[in-house]
Amino acid sequence: MITNTRWGMICIAGLLLYASSICTHAQEPSFEMDVLFTKVRIPTITVTTKGTLLAFADKSRLLRRSSDGGKTWTETEKLDAGGGKVVVDENSGHAMVVCPARSFLLRSKDEGKSWEKEEIVVKPNAARHGTPDNVPVDLTCSESGITLKFGKHKGRLLMPARCQPPKGNNAQEYWPYNYNTSIFSDDSGKTWQTGYPVQSGTGEGTLAELSDGRIYYNSRCHMAVDHRRLIAWSHDGGNMWVDWESSTSLFEVGQPYYYKYGSKPSYGCNAGLVRIPDEVTGGKDVLLFSTLDNPGGNRVKMTVWASFDHGKTWPVKRLVYKGPSAYSSLAADKNGTIFLLFENGEKDLYERISLARFNLEWLTQRQDWRELLKNQQANK
Repeated sequence: MITNTRWGMICIAGLLLYASSICTHAQEPSFEMDVLFTKVRIPTITVTTKGTLLAFADKSRLLRRSSDGGKTWTETEKLDAGGGKVVVDENSGHAMVVCPARSFLLRSKDEGKSWEKEEIVVKPNAARHGTPDNVPVDLTCSESGITLKFGKHKGRLLMPARCQPPKGNNAQEYWPYNYNTSIFSDDSGKTWQTGYPVQSGTGEGTLAELSDGRIYYNSRCHMAVDHRRLIAWSHDGGNMWVDWESSTSLFEVGQPYYYKYGSKPSYGCNAGLVRIPDEVTGGKDVLLFSTLDNPGGNRVKMTVWASFDHGKTWPVKRLVYKGPSAYSSLAADKNGTIFLLFENGEKDLYERISLARFNLEWLTQRQDWRELLKNQQANK
């Protein structure tokens, strides 16, 4: 029989164990912003297994590297990777810029200092979409890829992607046939399988793995006049996408009024998504999401949201830049620094690509995010 005293000691021990599993202690809020590129578009950022930052622009044709957490950067380098997107293979430590529409990838084994070109095989999905000779799968404006860490498919490389049947282009008459999807590799990037469709009418996706092995997929929609982000889930390592829903918390812009067949603005925008590393959260799920906080309106107010309950709700948000802004990409390192690479300008959306560096203390405006995590545990 457990006495009240002993039960109390067990409870206290459990709380201490939980607290010790979160390795970061309270930090002072930190925020800095610098310009990395000018007069180009399509940013992507990732962190290697050794902590090197790789910042890409111009559809992955341009690269800058930082080995000190974003304080200093190399000069801009050019890559033959147009239309590709980066994924870090956490099994090998290699960084890869994958170009499925061109049947190759660039692989770096030295933190992005040098790159070797390799041919790849892209396999179609059941609709025969994905291969370069039919309806190619496109990664260009989606978020960077991830390495799965949990469950049966641990070690798999998974990337958000899109297909644009019937001709593989962005012709508006075919938007209802367009869909987000995924590609994944179980052999270190040599072979890539195209996944099943996410909701139709989507384009430019983001995804993250949760600690229970589920994959959360958050999509831009070109056709929804309620301006809600579209959500789907995978329970098989990123092949089949099910449990479709419209977000009740995350919205997107509608402008520019671009869809000539529609009666209202519905264009949406690209977004960023990242799961904070386990070393920061003690293995708990903290998701960050970035896009413009102006539902149905113009492209302004670059903002970052945080979720502490597996993407169900997004109770924390903070404005990063109030002016014209557009595409974005998110990454985070094991020290708790968050990196937002995004398009912005004073008068025009695409004057520059800036990097914002901050921590959770800044994002939550000193609210203790560890308490939010505890509430997540209590509400399971």
